[in-house]
Amino acid sequence: MSEDLPEQDLIPRAVAGDRAALSQLLLLHYDGLKRYLSRRITPELQGLLRPEDLLHQTLVRAAQSVGGFEVRHANAFRGWLETIADNLLRDAAKRRRRERRAAEPAAGGRAPDDSSMAALLDRIAADGSTPAGQVQRREAVRRMQAALASLPADQREVVERYYLHGQSYDQIAADTGRTRDAVRGIGYRARKNLREIMGRSSLYFSG
Repeated sequence: MSEDLPEQDLIPRAVAGDRAALSQLLLLHYDGLKRYLSRRITPELQGLLRPEDLLHQTLVRAAQSVGGFEVRHANAFRGWLETIADNLLRDAAKRRRRERRAAEPAAGGRAPDDSSMAALLDRIAADGSTPAGQVQRREAVRRMQAALASLPADQREVVERYYLHGQSYDQIAADTGRTRDAVRGIGYRARKNLREIMGRSSLYFSG
């Protein structure tokens, strides 16, 4: 399975479109990237920007752009992620300085936090799966965030709107110009892909 491969083997698979490999690759850098962003947020911006928001945006941007990534040197992927994060942080800081009193974070809404991701895990895995212990559950939340970032844009949007923001299929259909059945179909494929990417036999999913 891709999750057992080292980074140098995951990268070409992710670039070629293997979403499970991409999810695992993002997961390898999840904690380090979160620490990096925590250090990069200046005191001026603390309270206005959360590392979790920028981390989510970085993972999504990386997933959208990975097809063009080229390995130029050792640790190139980590450096590439940090460049994406720095660009997002710079853009967000500019916006925040202009809109200090705005309630929503930069780039379109607050990113899902751990509690909402845990709720998503419960709903995605509700078909006979059993939650693991607390340590495994925390790991499963991290895996869910990486897996969600690696979904196609339309699937990620439906999952976030329906499961994390509580919108109905009718609302999503109206906002996106799709039929209700089309939205339901996208949601079904998204759940299927999330289970496949995360692996039913690992950590959270069973059976």
